[in-house]
Amino acid sequence: MNFRIILVVIFIFLFASAMGAMNFISAKGLTLDEAYKNGDVEIIQQTTAGTIPHSITITNNGENPINIEKGSMLTSKSSQDMVIARDDVVLSGAKLTVPAYCIEPGEKSADKSKLKAAGLAPQVIIDIISTSNPAQQSEAFNTQIKIWAITGGEDFNVYTGESLAVSQEQGISFYDIKQNMSNAKIEVMTKFNFTENQMNNININSPLLNKSDSIFNQFFSWI
Repeated sequence: MNFRIILVVIFIFLFASAMGAMNFISAKGLTLDEAYKNGDVEIIQQTTAGTIPHSITITNNGENPINIEKGSMLTSKSSQDMVIARDDVVLSGAKLTVPAYCIEPGEKSADKSKLKAAGLAPQVIIDIISTSNPAQQSEAFNTQIKIWAITGGEDFNVYTGESLAVSQEQGISFYDIKQNMSNAKIEVMTKFNFTENQMNNININSPLLNKSDSIFNQFFSWI
């Protein structure tokens, strides 16, 4: 039997099993957006400016489990916008802490701020988060810098907002942050085939960010 056919069969079986398990859980629960609209959830930022990754506490006050999806966006009028970095489930009456990355390098986050569920981040940001372990400090830092390389724009100012707080709290020089931003920009351009002009003009709402370079797409392209 053709080697690729065997791989396809194995992949389909594993994918179907995983999706079945996820659907079983999801069928009994709500998305974070649904729970927020129902008034069943409280989302609070627990960490101070300059933390990587940030910690977000999600309290389920409803009767149904809440399915937390990696890449879920959280917004606030008093703090930095965030993107959740891990899939999880919050059972009824339970409280869960999840890691999250900042979206806007020029804005400063504020601990104890209430956050609002705001859908999913663009696919490119989800792909970047999916290839990193937020529990590993160096990986978390690199992931945060890549997100800023996308959302910071051409006029990114390292001396303001969350990037300033990271320098102060983490003991990282402005030069090193700038150098890491430059390297991250090149990595993102290479991985997602962006031109320098596109990178300079991208923002969180750019349609260009909904292209994907996930392992699933790479696998199917290879087949």
